[in-house]
Amino acid sequence: MSVESTNKLLRKYENNYVQGERRTTIQEKIHKQKQLKREKHELTDELLNETKVLLLTNTDKEHVHYLVNKFDDFNSLHRTASKEAIILAFIFYVAKTKTPKRQLKEYSFTSKYGLTEPVFELIMCRIVQRLLEEAPIVPKNTKKYDNDILYKTGLR
Repeated sequence: MSVESTNKLLRKYENNYVQGERRTTIQEKIHKQKQLKREKHELTDELLNETKVLLLTNTDKEHVHYLVNKFDDFNSLHRTASKEAIILAFIFYVAKTKTPKRQLKEYSFTSKYGLTEPVFELIMCRIVQRLLEEAPIVPKNTKKYDNDILYKTGLR
């Protein structure tokens, strides 16, 4: 066996999927999840380009991408809202942290994708609820919790 054929076989089996072979159900599920995540990020980039009037910095754009990664199940945020509306809600959340006086009705692209004030508020409430479930807020001077243990275990 030559060195070239050995290297070819090594490259072939480094990847768990070989072109032309059938994927297992687990591989297919992982492939679909990666594909959906990639599509969401491409859609996020398109919406960020469309919302340039909000003047978001690169760190703001990274924050939007982080929110898309963190809350990948959009149906849990709002069942009837489109992906575009939910991603647009993330964009407006980041923009409103800088300038809170912004109103959704001032921008035409919000009505284009169906993002209204009640939808925006519901999505934000569900985001806050999920974040609070992950990291409960505990008063510092309480006798009920041992804050050092909470801090060390990461439950704080």
